[in-house]
Amino acid sequence: MAEATATKAVTNFNYSSGFVLAIVANVLWGTSFLASKYTLQAWGPFTSAALRFGIATICLLGILKAMKKKIDVPENPKQWLGLIIIATSAFGILYPMQLAGLKFIPSSLSAAIMLISPLAVLLLSRIVLKERLSKLKYVALCFGVVGGGVLLSSTSHGINIDLNSDLFLGTLLTLASAVSLAVSAIATRKYSKEISSASITFWTMAIGFLELTLAAFIFEENVLATINTNSNMLSWMSLFFLAFVCSAFCFYIWNHALSKASPQEIASSMHIKTPTAVLLGVFIANEELTSTVIIGTVLVMFGVWLSQQKKLWGLE
Repeated sequence: MAEATATKAVTNFNYSSGFVLAIVANVLWGTSFLASKYTLQAWGPFTSAALRFGIATICLLGILKAMKKKIDVPENPKQWLGLIIIATSAFGILYPMQLAGLKFIPSSLSAAIMLISPLAVLLLSRIVLKERLSKLKYVALCFGVVGGGVLLSSTSHGINIDLNSDLFLGTLLTLASAVSLAVSAIATRKYSKEISSASITFWTMAIGFLELTLAAFIFEENVLATINTNSNMLSWMSLFFLAFVCSAFCFYIWNHALSKASPQEIASSMHIKTPTAVLLGVFIANEELTSTVIIGTVLVMFGVWLSQQKKLWGLE
């Protein structure tokens, strides 16, 4: 009995600590939407992402060395394949699509669309990882999605979406990045049983940097020239913030969180990015603070809180 109680306590601690780390990562990622806007004023989406994760890889290496974390070399082709899948979904697809979408839609709208990620995580965790989903988590995610829908309506201003418009293109690109984020979360959870979170973070970021650099030279013109000629102080400050804080630091604690708790347990933490991005848009980018923004933020926050309850309203 005592051994079972101790095991349960350790499991609950890992879940709680994993969720706290996931919240911290997603709050900081919420700041990246606005910061990314400033880098896109200087460089294309592939170049911006490549610069960000090139610097982030170097920063992460320094952080891991300072923390005396060992970076293991994958032992077999299966582990390398897993790292490539994570790198491609978490970096090679996610960020170019999201950044390209940010060229056409506001940062707050981009953050609202990304709320599809937790739903995709739940679906994939059920299909791929065979994890059971509780009714309460479904309710919690519904609150988050409804809140995201309210936030989405606050940025659309009643505009009808034209299939040929930039708004529709930006929305489609952002939806693709949201699904890619969910795939990366599931793949990270799957391979974290074989590879340490520190090693996964380093190798996937390094592979992602190589993929993004290759894509930049293929799809964008005069890459090296634009790095020097189009940049300014704001773009460089935003780039280093994205690289060190939102990449090296956040991806390390996010992958560590996924090693402590399952994707469905921390899926609702992904909602926190949206109110963070919207509120930053209000206070920094002078976007209008409307009643729908307030209501949407409250609904999302309630969904995050609800997801952590073991039993409520007769649901568990």
